Amino acid sequence: MIKSVVLAGIFMGALPFLLGLLYTRFVEKEQDNILMHMAAGYVIMFGVFEILTLPLIFMGQSLSLLTGIYGGIMGAACIASLVLNYKRIPGIICKTVFAVKSFTLCIWAQLLLIAGQILVYMRYQYTNSDDAFFVASATTSLATNTIFAYNPYTGAAYAKLPSRYVLSPFYAFTAVMSKLTEIHPAIVAHTVFMIVFLLLAYAVYALIGRALLSYNMEKVGYFMVVLSALNIFAAYSERTSSLFLLIRLWQGKAILAGILLPMVLYLAIRLFLSEKAPDEDCAHQPGRRADWLLLFLLMSACCMVSSMGIILGAIMLGIFGMLFAWRQKSFRLLIYSALCCVPNLLCAGIYLVIR
Repeated sequence: MIKSVVLAGIFMGALPFLLGLLYTRFVEKEQDNILMHMAAGYVIMFGVFEILTLPLIFMGQSLSLLTGIYGGIMGAACIASLVLNYKRIPGIICKTVFAVKSFTLCIWAQLLLIAGQILVYMRYQYTNSDDAFFVASATTSLATNTIFAYNPYTGAAYAKLPSRYVLSPFYAFTAVMSKLTEIHPAIVAHTVFMIVFLLLAYAVYALIGRALLSYNMEKVGYFMVVLSALNIFAAYSERTSSLFLLIRLWQGKAILAGILLPMVLYLAIRLFLSEKAPDEDCAHQPGRRADWLLLFLLMSACCMVSSMGIILGAIMLGIFGMLFAWRQKSFRLLIYSALCCVPNLLCAGIYLVIR
């Protein structure tokens, strides 16, 4: 039990933090913000997983091979991050402690609201029919050492891979995390993911609030409390994104709506609403290139968690790209936005071929 908890802390906490350091090394805004490190780290984890997993699925490779390659790539990236950023880590810790000391009353209230939601997750459990496919797919992959080769409903081998699900292998991510942490996939999904991804969602919302409210901590506190209240009282329909966030966050579609699409908004703010217009000159700055690369991986991550993300991620970025290309009178912005949507276009093309 203790070993599994430690492994979960490493792969769901330390790993994304170190990956995020690789990104923030090249940017100026939020460079020492631990929330930015975690959000960027998970985008990198999800995006790389999609790029790596799809070829292995179509080649019929094993889950062990996927776990080994993915774990090796992530491990190598973490070692590189430690080598490049070990001098930054003490400063980040000190700034985080200083930021906690300056928290306003609203921020502490928000933390209490988050703690209450986590306690509800730990005390109660919500299940629905989607578990019979997604959690069962992860369990089947782990039991058979395959990646989506067997129908989780019947146990029979797929004669043809279902086009609706094969391009968004979040179930395989659940299986890989289960294999790495030595925790059953159902526990990973309903306990570990629910808590970790809830914290990640509010981290993304805090980043959005900071960007929109000029990094004013008091205003961000009000923003977060109001947002939490809207989430808590959003159960007027079982289809709202807020309700998905609070009761179904182990599912890819909930991660898309609650984390990744808001992250698209945040990166659009960073790229399109900064003090300097992202024109032809400043678009080549290292920070800009890092933001565009993260946005590319974010589009890949949207494809990974849900088939709806293949379309919705590209539509959302496309709308932002067209609006701000027109606003900035920069055709280059439109080209960069289109290049970031390449994973979505490839997945859409594969879907049309295999359906």
